[in-house]
Amino acid sequence: MDKLERIIDLKEDRTFIEEYVSLRNAYRELLLTKPVTAEETLKWLQESSIEARAIVHGSHLVGVAILYLSRKGEIALFAKYPNKGLGTRLLKILEEVAKEKELHHLWAWVLRDNWAAQRTFKKNGYTVERESSKVYEHKKWKGIIFKKDILQGRTQ
Repeated sequence: MDKLERIIDLKEDRTFIEEYVSLRNAYRELLLTKPVTAEETLKWLQESSIEARAIVHGSHLVGVAILYLSRKGEIALFAKYPNKGLGTRLLKILEEVAKEKELHHLWAWVLRDNWAAQRTFKKNGYTVERESSKVYEHKKWKGIIFKKDILQGRTQ
C-alpha cells in the first residue's frame, strides 16, 4: 500500500458513502442485487451483523470488502479498477477482520462467468467448495462457492 492509500471502516467513516453507493450499484448485476441509496446504506451500516472496509486512494474510494457475520463468513468485494491488485488487498483485509472475529472460514458465491473474481479467489488460496445456483428476478443464475479456512485446526 502506498502513502496515498488507506483502509477505512465504513461503519465509522461515513465520508465515502456516496462513492460506496455508486461503486456498489455499478456491481449490482454481478452481486445479483437491486440498487441501493445512501440513506439505505447508512441504515444498513448500523447493523452489527456486517463489517465493511474500504480502500481509499487519496480522496477516492477504490475498493470495498463486506463481511456478513450472520451468514457464517460470507464475503463480497468490488473494486473500481479491475486487474490492479485491489481484490487481493481487499481479501487480505477481510481475512484479518475474520481472525479478529474468530471466524473459521470465509466464503463467497461468484457467478460462473465472472472470471476476474474467480482468478482473484483462486490466486489467494480460496478453493472451489461446490457449484450452486441462485434465483434472482425470476431467473436462475449459476455460480461457484469459494471457501478459505482462516483459523486452522478448529471446527465451527
